[in-house]
Amino acid sequence: MAEFESSGPPRIKVKKKEALWLASLTDLTFILMAFFALMLSMSKPDRQQYDQVASAVQAQNPAAEKVANLTVVAEDLEKAIKQLKLEEDIRVRIDLNGLLLEFSERLVFPSGSAQASPAFANTTDRILRILSQAPDRYVVTIEGHTDDRPIQSKFFKSNWELSAARGITLLKLLQGHGLDEKRMRIQAVAHTQPKVPVEGKSGQSLQEARRANRRVVIRLD
Repeated sequence: MAEFESSGPPRIKVKKKEALWLASLTDLTFILMAFFALMLSMSKPDRQQYDQVASAVQAQNPAAEKVANLTVVAEDLEKAIKQLKLEEDIRVRIDLNGLLLEFSERLVFPSGSAQASPAFANTTDRILRILSQAPDRYVVTIEGHTDDRPIQSKFFKSNWELSAARGITLLKLLQGHGLDEKRMRIQAVAHTQPKVPVEGKSGQSLQEARRANRRVVIRLD
């Protein structure tokens, strides 16, 4: 009885040089995939761009329910700030890290104190209420900043203690508006991150720089 060859698909003979080329290509592809995976894991999302895209999609469908995001929160804050005429003391913006709300010291605290002024609580109640109603997916970070001068106070031994105490004061105010403490954190920055450099300045320009550096910042990210 005659022997028949296998009916399976014909084998393709690969030359030795082609096999080496394919092996090199496979290794290169794997290395590139690993590189891009590493870059993606280390990258930060551009929240501003994300919210702009979300807002654009929302504009295409006006009948849909308005989705709360950082752009919407910023618009509500800017509207309230303008109505309260606090443009010189409160600033809001969105950057790569999220939403930033900055309060000047003169609005919030007396010099060298961590006790919020009565005027602040009365005039910014609406601002804090808007912050407390931000979507739960955002974390609220409160930063306390001081100027570079050594503090002279019987209550605080350093600017670090003062900046931390001011952050705690704002945290308690936000808690009073119903913001969950699990979503909040405090960063005591003291004089280490000046908004305006003081090196080489003197007189009036130095005083203005120090005044700008004394501030409290609330971030949503």
